[in-house]
Amino acid sequence: MTDVKYFHLGQFFKKRALLATFFGVGLVALTEFVLPWLGHLRIDTFWQWITPATIIFTISIILVFSALAKNVVASTLLGVAAVLSFYSPYSTVDVGFFAVVIIYLIIAFFAGFFATVEMTGRTALLVIGIIVGLQGLIGAGTSMFISLTGEFNAFHQNSVNIAYGDIMGRFPVYDTIVAIFSLIYMIVFIILSRKSITTTHSSQKNELIGQILIFLSIAGGFIFILVSPSVLFDQNTAVSIFGLTNTQFLNSLFAKTIGGTLGTYTAYTLLNVLYLLPIVSFVIGIGLAFIIYQRANGTTGKLRLNFEGPFVVLNLAPFLVICAYSYIFQNVIGDVTHFFLDTPTWFTFFTEYTNLILINLLIAYIVFKIISFIRGLAQRKEKT
Repeated sequence: MTDVKYFHLGQFFKKRALLATFFGVGLVALTEFVLPWLGHLRIDTFWQWITPATIIFTISIILVFSALAKNVVASTLLGVAAVLSFYSPYSTVDVGFFAVVIIYLIIAFFAGFFATVEMTGRTALLVIGIIVGLQGLIGAGTSMFISLTGEFNAFHQNSVNIAYGDIMGRFPVYDTIVAIFSLIYMIVFIILSRKSITTTHSSQKNELIGQILIFLSIAGGFIFILVSPSVLFDQNTAVSIFGLTNTQFLNSLFAKTIGGTLGTYTAYTLLNVLYLLPIVSFVIGIGLAFIIYQRANGTTGKLRLNFEGPFVVLNLAPFLVICAYSYIFQNVIGDVTHFFLDTPTWFTFFTEYTNLILINLLIAYIVFKIISFIRGLAQRKEKT
């Protein structure tokens, strides 16, 4: 495993990468196309606890098999398989299809990359600090734009209470706090990455602490979306808030059903949803720091994040989607008369994506632990 290189195209033909790609593509087609097509992933009674309307597990499959394959060709094929398997009955699917391309390819690429790349402990701390800090800035910056433009009022005008970045006068208080914390977080990790520490561990204590923190962050985020005070709003209200085309965009991504009730969506009333993934990411980053300290024997040794690598990048994909479908970008490429995402849609897009990815992260984490346990048993058998 020490000679594994993510961008080594020839390593795709090794047994590990080929088998992971083969089974991963098959499972992606099953969860992304076959099960939604048969209606098995749509259970309306679940809406009182969680949306999207159709819960799919494609993201967890991509995370697991990209981390197992450890090859850019495999990750690309898994992402492409998910894109091609994407199913929507709406004639306006063209307005949302590129969002699917962005989400699945970004997730597949970075899941495989951060599971594979070998780096020193110092470099790993630097990378984690910068990436996690940037994700906090993405959440705060997106929320700040919505707060300053007052686009959250579209929800309130339609009797949908929604938590947003509170403003004092014209000053976005909470958005600024999250942004400042993200910068401090980044600076602390940069400072830690400058220190050369060599140590010998007599136990797996740091690894265990890191694993617990990662699990608690993901499980805590998932529990939050289940129990947090929220408001459900239906198709008609969605059209009133977003307009017909933007609602069709959300339906094509998150409803995935033929006929019947289309979209039912969530608005959280306690915590701004744009802060949720950054908060989860902050705790994951701390957990990764403990794991890095353990595996790199301080900060000077080399390590791979392996199964923990796919949990590094959480909210980059939805941010790139809203950038790609922004009025400014669509105007630059000359497509503004075709389709762009109105700002209020960002809230619901991030909400449904956050709900979906937290479910998939939890499943992926459990699967990773099962695989690690089986590998551990196999290695102990070989030694005996």
